[in-house]
Amino acid sequence: MFNDLKEAINWLENKKKKKKREDLSRITDLAKQLDIYNLNFKIIHIAGTNGKGSTAMYINNILLDLGYKVGLFTSPYIIKFNERIILNNQYIDDLDLLNLINYLYPIINDYEKEKDDLVPFFEILFLITLLYFKKNNIDYAVIECGLGGLLDSTNFVKPICSIITSIGYDHEKTLGPTIYDIARHKAGIIKRNIPVISIKNNITDNYLKEVAKLNNSPIYLLDDLTNSANTNNGVDFIYKNTKYHTNLRGLFQANNASLMLKFLDIFFPDTSYDLIKNSLAKASIPCRYEIIDNYILDGAHNISAVKELVKTLIKENKVNICCIFSSLNDKAYDLVLKELDKVVSNYIFPKFSDSRQTDPNLFMELTSKPSIVVSDILEALNKSKDLTLITGSLHFVSSVRSLLKP
Repeated sequence: MFNDLKEAINWLENKKKKKKREDLSRITDLAKQLDIYNLNFKIIHIAGTNGKGSTAMYINNILLDLGYKVGLFTSPYIIKFNERIILNNQYIDDLDLLNLINYLYPIINDYEKEKDDLVPFFEILFLITLLYFKKNNIDYAVIECGLGGLLDSTNFVKPICSIITSIGYDHEKTLGPTIYDIARHKAGIIKRNIPVISIKNNITDNYLKEVAKLNNSPIYLLDDLTNSANTNNGVDFIYKNTKYHTNLRGLFQANNASLMLKFLDIFFPDTSYDLIKNSLAKASIPCRYEIIDNYILDGAHNISAVKELVKTLIKENKVNICCIFSSLNDKAYDLVLKELDKVVSNYIFPKFSDSRQTDPNLFMELTSKPSIVVSDILEALNKSKDLTLITGSLHFVSSVRSLLKP
């Protein structure tokens, strides 16, 4: 048992998997034991390579504006651990979080001894989330997958709608090397007779349709709006011949917002344009094409996200700019740097205190642009004078943000 939240979170974050997850039996057993297997609130379940957080936030906001009590579960956090669990746009209180960890602590220990197994961090976190939402008697929960979908800890829930955002390359070591392996995991959240919404993708559309057909699930594949969208202190886009605007930047936000609009078409078709307009205007997520002074912060951490980032920078004529970059060693940073070279004039590669960080000297061998390695983030910021892009990994970008905006 813990008296201090920092100590409790440390215990939680150090819970590792004993072996690769092969099914959802462990979290299903625990959910049944905790009486949170069958829930009395409605769930929107979201998977995808990029755009999950933005889409979840759009749906969370519109449900709140429609007058419902809404829980939101997302990952990872940017500023504070509590961001992962949100109720009516308020982070879970420190005391509530501590109490729930203490409540689960002996239950988890007993389960591990009985089963000779370890319950990993993300499973415990999701159980905490559902206990918190049930305790507060919410109407809706917007649940973002952690990784993949098929074997993600969140996938035992029974949603009213499944949403799959973009499908691209990321986490290949876990999900598989091909785009079809990745699509199989994302499509794993499709449930029988439950509608599924996604964005058209010529490579994976037929596969999603097949899975939906096998589950007798209505499927809605929306047009990719990024080529027709425009940047204007956010993004302007047309959906069903009506113009919309989101304050979130990045052309890809047109697709994320359209997923929310299709959700409304299905479940709340009479929602007024003004309500939707005002809800989109409130959209705000740190480190997603966020501009602070002369810095653009974007947690793009895979090639799909970086391609969308570069497309937006070119559309906004933000080219020949400085870039402060760092990447984790399990990412395709060679492909990412090649893509960034289209808009970057020079790089600053800081050393960064993360056990998974790639040696920044390796980056210099992968670009022909002028580049330097510096000792830390502060030195990198001091050496950047003009418009500067900060990208490479969400953890890295959020660390930079904490220095720019304490």
